[in-house]
Amino acid sequence: MFVTYTVKNYQFKETSAGRGIVSYLIVDKHSNKRKISALARVNKRGKIQSVRPINKRELPLLQVLVKSSINEKIEVDFSEYNSANPRDEDTQHEYTDNSKAIPVREVRNEFETKDHTIYSIDDIAENKFRLLQMVALGVLILVAILFVQDGFFGE
Repeated sequence: MFVTYTVKNYQFKETSAGRGIVSYLIVDKHSNKRKISALARVNKRGKIQSVRPINKRELPLLQVLVKSSINEKIEVDFSEYNSANPRDEDTQHEYTDNSKAIPVREVRNEFETKDHTIYSIDDIAENKFRLLQMVALGVLILVAILFVQDGFFGE
């Protein structure tokens, strides 16, 4: 079973020296967003050395994600893994890849962002109520300034 994804972003949060959690933000061909997280180890240069999936069935996906870059389309074959690892098996797997370590950097996580900061045109649609509140507040402030200049509140 082949599945195609586009890597939109990734984030690494260090939990202890040389260890942390890496999260990949991916989108499938139907525009469904998905977040994949894994426990990660970084080397002394700050690059991801190995990952262990939180959900063990995501191992084939993580093996490809570790080697990918942002906005890259990836294709993952789950068939070999699924046949070798039935769903009731409860083992943990770890994948180590020393051939191409990716640099670790902090990025904005689209799925966990709680602030209402507008970064792109797409964020306007998601934050339209807050944007309308800001416009209304701006209009009220402008009206108040005009009243004060005309002496409406004065003698």
